[in-house]
Amino acid sequence: MPGGTKNLKVSLIALTFVILYGSGFVGGRYGLPYAEPFFYLAIRFGATAVILFVLILCFRVAWPRSGYLHLMLSGILLQGVFSVGVFYALHHGMTPAVSALIIALQPLLVWLMVSVVTARKVRPLSVLALLGGLVGVAITVYRGLESSSGLTPTNVAFGVLGLVGVSTGQFAFQRKNPGAHLLINGFVQSGSSAVVMLAGGLVFEKGVIRWTPQFVLSELWMSVGVSIGALSLLFVLMRSESADRVASYFYGVPIAAGLIAWPVLGQRPTASEIIGFAVIMASITVFNRSSRTPHTEPAPAAPAEDSVPAAERA
Repeated sequence: MPGGTKNLKVSLIALTFVILYGSGFVGGRYGLPYAEPFFYLAIRFGATAVILFVLILCFRVAWPRSGYLHLMLSGILLQGVFSVGVFYALHHGMTPAVSALIIALQPLLVWLMVSVVTARKVRPLSVLALLGGLVGVAITVYRGLESSSGLTPTNVAFGVLGLVGVSTGQFAFQRKNPGAHLLINGFVQSGSSAVVMLAGGLVFEKGVIRWTPQFVLSELWMSVGVSIGALSLLFVLMRSESADRVASYFYGVPIAAGLIAWPVLGQRPTASEIIGFAVIMASITVFNRSSRTPHTEPAPAAPAEDSVPAAERA
């Protein structure tokens, strides 16, 4: 595939991922008032696993012979720990603005992991671009910081837990990508996360769930649109892009969440938010251009032979 066409394809995938992933913050707001975080997430990931299992059977996807433990651990970090951290912080009063600012440290954390593990030469322009993206997020959410933000030590700890979960989960998955089919990836990671969330709910929560239309719609969207749609695109990006470049796309998530909240929640973007959006987009562009030179990370693993759908091998 020509370089220009490939870059355009990756950009479109990244844009769609950012939109779907950002919608999760809006979708979660509808469902979280009707269930505690662990049980909300257990239902979300459980429904996702069931849907993916049905698709695996329909498309006759072959099960790989190995790699399940790695998929489970990376999935629990990438999906479970991240979601628990963010949702519990929001559940205990932290505003989406503060939560977004904490999670926006992810590109910096992943870049640091990549640089340390691979002993890669640090490019000043890349560092400036990452810092610029963080500044853009701060500009975007600063009004939320001025209000009652729920900035307690407990909430900050939950936010940092989510940050560490999504960062280490993404990095671990890319360092040892088992090359399984996308449906297998999603099923194993969502299923293992559902088990952990259910265990957490049984230990720490009362299990009260109000099955309102808003709750059901929220769960459906978070399962299909975010856990299947957004995360499948994330898996595609992680197979074709370096870890730090993939992480840089997370800077765009607050933009998507803000724009989606406008028609859905009636939260119109302010002038400062629009400026922050522009700074974020410019920073992502500069970072991706500065990191296009060859890097020392191992190439993403090729799909394993036993992960090819049976119909394709026939």
